[in-house]
Amino acid sequence: MRRKVPLYESIADSVRREILSRRLVPHTRLPSEPDLVRRYGAARETVRRALARLEQEGLIYRRQAVGRFVAEPRVDQDLDQLFGFTEFMNRRGLKPGSRLLEAGVVRISDPESVVLRQLRLPRGARVIYIRRLRTGSGEPLVIASTWLPEERFPRFLEHDLRRHSVYQIMDRMGHKPTSAEQAIEAVSLTPEQAILLGVAPGAAALLVRRTAYAAGIPVEYAEDYYRGERTSFRVRLGVLEGRLGRAAPRS
Repeated sequence: MRRKVPLYESIADSVRREILSRRLVPHTRLPSEPDLVRRYGAARETVRRALARLEQEGLIYRRQAVGRFVAEPRVDQDLDQLFGFTEFMNRRGLKPGSRLLEAGVVRISDPESVVLRQLRLPRGARVIYIRRLRTGSGEPLVIASTWLPEERFPRFLEHDLRRHSVYQIMDRMGHKPTSAEQAIEAVSLTPEQAILLGVAPGAAALLVRRTAYAAGIPVEYAEDYYRGERTSFRVRLGVLEGRLGRAAPRS
């Protein structure tokens, strides 16, 4: 016997199909609650439950006293694959872009520096620091801060960072990352970060800290701030289970 689908789920599914088929494009205003009540012959509370489900899924967003709108699709990123931002955008069908905010060589003397620790460098080591605003098809998505050991990348900043990605340059210099460790943390954006990303101060973001390795040697430490409402990360559990299975002791 087939389970009867609740009406609010049917309404949510109908609107969802319109969004995913692109009949409703991002930032299109949805019909008002009274209009949806008339369209589906449902109670107002039922319509609100359907809209709440779509908000939870990130498919729509609400503006106070204005209405509900179709959200921009999230940019999904796999955690079990190591891609540079440029390659990642290309794979998602978006045009990668970059605005250089800062670039230089700095000497770090703080013995507690996370950069020195992650790159396994001694106190006083010189590192290349690059800060960029990364965009997808013109939309700001990520504030990327990158540190590289200068001794492994001499004259790195002589390359054109506006035309070539950091990973492309690292590859040319013989140290392209082949593995990495990443940690993800939910944070709130500072006013300066919010302005760069075009969102409200205090908006949610995902901070990704990454240490990348080439032949087992740390060659990059990065801290990337992703817009929370535009980004989602996923991991393939089968890969994780395989690793755990190989690591499990025999009984």
